[in-house]
Amino acid sequence: MDSLQGEMLKMISQIYRRTQIYMNERMKDMDLSGALTPFVMITCENGMMTQNKFCELMDMSKGTVAKTMNKLEEHGYVKRCANAADGRSIDVYPTERAREVYPNLVQAGEDWVGVMTEGMTEIERNIFLELLKKVSGNIGRHFDAL
Repeated sequence: MDSLQGEMLKMISQIYRRTQIYMNERMKDMDLSGALTPFVMITCENGMMTQNKFCELMDMSKGTVAKTMNKLEEHGYVKRCANAADGRSIDVYPTERAREVYPNLVQAGEDWVGVMTEGMTEIERNIFLELLKKVSGNIGRHFDAL
């Protein structure tokens, strides 16, 4: 592996690991983890939605999403029930507890993005976001082809 590849893999790993550490620390008083936070945010931002919609939005398997929803339901952040029109589908709703913590989740995300992009101009932040989108798209296409 050349030094460019090694550096890229190291940095990606570091960003992921430290993001999880940061978010876990910020969420610990709310009985949440960094991995659960995006689900609560998506639920609050979208209201009722099917559990399978999370699979699309988060690019995760149905099993992983189901386990995550079980945890969120146990902690009182979502409520789930069978879809009235399609009994095979599960509707997910944010609870009052989710709505109460939502502003804190948004703030934690904004704070962390601020840490990650400190010293960048607005143009650099936009370029960084576009590059992340490109990387994410490449990864998605790779796994779709498998």
